[in-house]
Formats: sequence, structure tokens, C-alpha cells
Amino acid sequence: MKIIKLDKKENEIQCIPETADDLWHLEKIISNKDIIFGFVDRKIKPKNEGEKTQRIKLFVELEVENLRFEEYSNELRVNGIILGGKPEEYIDLKSHQNLEIRCGEKIRIKKESIKQWQIDRLKKAQQSSASNALLCVLLDDEEAELAFINSYNISKKAVIKEKIKGKRYSQEKSTYFDEILGKITLLHPKKIILAGPGFTKDNLKKFIEDKKIKGMINVLTENTNSISTTGFNELMNEGKIDKVEKNLQIIKESKIIEEFMNLVTKGKGEYGIEKIKEALFQGAVEKLIISETYLIQNRDKTEEIMNNAEKIGSLIEIISSKNPQEKIIWGFGGIVATLRYKLE
Repeated sequence: MKIIKLDKKENEIQCIPETADDLWHLEKIISNKDIIFGFVDRKIKPKNEGEKTQRIKLFVELEVENLRFEEYSNELRVNGIILGGKPEEYIDLKSHQNLEIRCGEKIRIKKESIKQWQIDRLKKAQQSSASNALLCVLLDDEEAELAFINSYNISKKAVIKEKIKGKRYSQEKSTYFDEILGKITLLHPKKIILAGPGFTKDNLKKFIEDKKIKGMINVLTENTNSISTTGFNELMNEGKIDKVEKNLQIIKESKIIEEFMNLVTKGKGEYGIEKIKEALFQGAVEKLIISETYLIQNRDKTEEIMNNAEKIGSLIEIISSKNPQEKIIWGFGGIVATLRYKLE
């Protein structure tokens, strides 16, 4: 995410989404009644009989009614009502219009007010875009699974299986490693971690290094007891990936949840909406932790609680709906808190 302008006085955001992650983040901070400025293609009916329909590029000012991130087409689709635009002769005020926000296109957003949690989210997206893309290759001597781990998800890209079995074939000479390396090259990662049981990962590391591919980054290795989903969970839950990429949001979120669970047993973790409201009233909330699914489904009620948290200087953490552990917070009612001190 490239942030061009972030002005709380004018309540205006100008930015350029650079990745699908950025579009996903924008979906979470744009609300109904926000004003979006952008370009659209619109068919203009001819004024005179016999003339052809024209397709003209218009600059529109759109009041948001709803929006949806299309993960497969990498578009953020906004639907709203036209409040203004140029050329004025082609602007149909109060009519409905769709606006597609794509990577690389500047977008301008006007809000009634910009919340601190929205600023934090944009800055996290900015940091994530600036950080290196981490590719995990989880493998044994029969199967390899490749996945990017980004700010909100484990994004699986490929499964490669060894076609030649038997001890008389060495791993280095089989097509197995060639296939894996070919896929790695196509994915253009900036960091790679090879993980799995046994020595296959070490053999692959040597195989890659022996190829001396121009521009290939350093490759790190890590042990896991399993491959596939169990192996990925092992990497994440035991902090092994954290050694490679400390800024991964999904790992940060897991640690936030773990901290809350530990504090509940000590009387310094609170849950239940009414209890959290009371804790906020007393100024006792150190950190407010919110399930993103709950926020989306109960936006007005949740933002009121978040506003109160900001007033007393509480930190606000939103656990991504893409994080499997979000369901823990959901199970506690959708909003939980860690406390500065125990409440009577």
C-alpha cells in the first residue's frame, strides 16, 4: 500500500493499493456513506436517432452503499450513488454506479471521521507491502507443498509429487527437485524457507545453491515433524516462521490471542460486551481485541466500543477473518479485552 495522504483533520485518505492484500484491507476500512472519488467507464446513450452509443471515461464522486473484495479477479467493487463528477454533461446525479478499484490505481476516500484503528490498518498494509514475500516449501521425499504466507493468510500455490520412487534414484538427480525449483522461480519469492522432516529439505537447499541461479535469494531451512496443513501449523504455532519474518501479521495475531488466554486465568482478561463496556468506563482496558467477522456483522455497535477505547488510550487489535484462530475470539463473544488492572 502506498499512502499518499492521510489527513484526520480533513478526514481524507489517498492511497494506491499495490497488492490484493491492500484491496482486502481497503474493504475493511471503507464504510457506507463514505465518499469515493475515481474513474469509471459508462455507456452514454445517443441523443439523436441513428447515433451510436458511446463509452466514456468519467470521474465520479460516489457515496458508498456497499462494497465487496473479489479475490479471484483482484478487484474491490464499490456500489454507490453518484453525487457529482466530470464531464458534468454526462453525470447522472443520484443514479447508481459501480466503481472497480484495482491494484496500481490511485483512490481517494472522504470519511465522516477517520478512526485510529483504520490508520493503524493502513499503516500495517503499507509495512506489509514493503516487507519481503515469504515462500514456504514444505516437503518430504514424496511430496512438496508451496505456499506464500502474507499478512492475513496462508496462500497455497502448488503441490508437487515425486514421480520416481526407489532407493536407486537419488533425490538430487530426479525431476522432483527440478519441478520444485521451476515453480519457485515462477513465483518470484523474496524469501524462502524450506521445511519438513528428514534431510530432503537440506538436499533441496544444496540443489538450489548448486544451480547458482542469478538473483536467487538466500534459502533457509527449518525442521517440522509433518508436511501439509499439520506442518504449516507447526511452523506457525511453534514460532519457527517468526525467526524468518517477524512482522507477519498472522503470527502477531496468534500471540495476541495467546496473551489474552493467559490473562483470563489471572483475572486480567475480560469478555462479554457489557463487561467490556464497564471496563472501558472504568478506564481499565489495556487492549481491545476484536474478531473481524464480528466487526463486519455488527459494525455500528463495534465502532462505538472502539471509539470509547480510543478515548482512554487503549490499543485496538482486529483479528483477521482469514486467521483460523479468529474463531477463539468469536467463541468469547466477538470482542475481548486485556486489562490494566483487575476489576472488582
